[in-house]
Amino acid sequence: MKIRTFAMLAAVAALFASPALRAGEPTEDEILDIVKAADDATKEVQSVAYEAELFGEGALAEQTPHIKGTFKMKKPKGSMLSALSGGGFPPMRCEGSLKRPGGDETITFRIATDGKTAYVIDDDKKTFTKAEMPDAQQLLRPALALRFFEYAHPTPFSDEIKADSRKYEGTKKIGDEECHVIYITYSKAQGGLEARWYFSKKDSLPRRVDRIEKRDDEVGARCLQITKLEVDPEFKKSTFKLKQPEGYKEREVEGNDEPEEPQLLAVGSKAPDFELSTPDGKTVSLKDLKGNVVVLDFWATWCGPCKVAMPGVQKLHEQFKDKPVKIFGVNTWERGGDPAKFMKEKNYTYGLLLKGDKTADKYKVSGIPTFYVIDPNGKIVHASSGMKPGHEKELQKIIEKAMKDADA
Repeated sequence: MKIRTFAMLAAVAALFASPALRAGEPTEDEILDIVKAADDATKEVQSVAYEAELFGEGALAEQTPHIKGTFKMKKPKGSMLSALSGGGFPPMRCEGSLKRPGGDETITFRIATDGKTAYVIDDDKKTFTKAEMPDAQQLLRPALALRFFEYAHPTPFSDEIKADSRKYEGTKKIGDEECHVIYITYSKAQGGLEARWYFSKKDSLPRRVDRIEKRDDEVGARCLQITKLEVDPEFKKSTFKLKQPEGYKEREVEGNDEPEEPQLLAVGSKAPDFELSTPDGKTVSLKDLKGNVVVLDFWATWCGPCKVAMPGVQKLHEQFKDKPVKIFGVNTWERGGDPAKFMKEKNYTYGLLLKGDKTADKYKVSGIPTFYVIDPNGKIVHASSGMKPGHEKELQKIIEKAMKDADA
């Protein structure tokens, strides 16, 4: 394993300051030093290879897909904002398996991208898919679930350094690595999240994160754990490309193709009814919206991609505000933020529905943002998860078609 000199020095410094070497409880400064050492060491990493597993614990044990596999990634060129907009996406490759919540079927996948083109091999369907980024980002979802994105981030633990509080919970072994366990409570400005981080005592690099979710009286966590970490391996360009296997049918995906969303409600199916409250206490139900095209955006104040998508949702609201179209942000999985205040400060004027967790369950939402478009007769005409550039233009076309079909 190759570690850069700066990262090694940071790791050694962290070791000598380690609370595990001291008697009694570590001080707040000592805990912060561990997080800072993790930030310094992780910044230096330019590429990684590891084995990963995503799973749920507690209240989320039966609601989280179980995904595991091998993962390889290089730090992207350009800014993280560029990556969000589809440019500079990190070269990555992942081979693994996925089992959806409540299902017995195991789906295998082979996925790669060189940052410009995505490649997917489906061994079950014997197909090979190749598509250009950023539209092809939808094809990467199973792999993205295993991406420890801090290894590709220019300031990996700045949020943890600025968080409201950090609590030392002892040590735990992750694979072969003895790790410091630190519970982070983020500020309301950061979304009011909570997470448990596991930093190696040897090299200060993260090996696991439990992202805590609290719903009513239930507590659960979505956990991403990595083992057999290799730092700064050298990759050939061919590592991040896949070749079409002999006998496999090629499937081209165009930018306007509707992605398969087997985990969401099917297009053409009847949308489940709901009753949710607005910030001023009014009740909104789907049955009372019959005759309108209804757009639902499941979101939360802590969700970065949700916030990137919201200006586009506002544009749709302004475009269709005098039409039989109702657009709502369904606040879901909120963790201490104030969605009404957030929307007011951002001058977003489309509808807001609160406490949408149960509605999200009905609509099989497993990640946010998730978008649904429902026609005037209550049928689903679009379902998608995730944020991609130009999404409002795609939704605009779908809304216009739903209106036209209703008038026909």
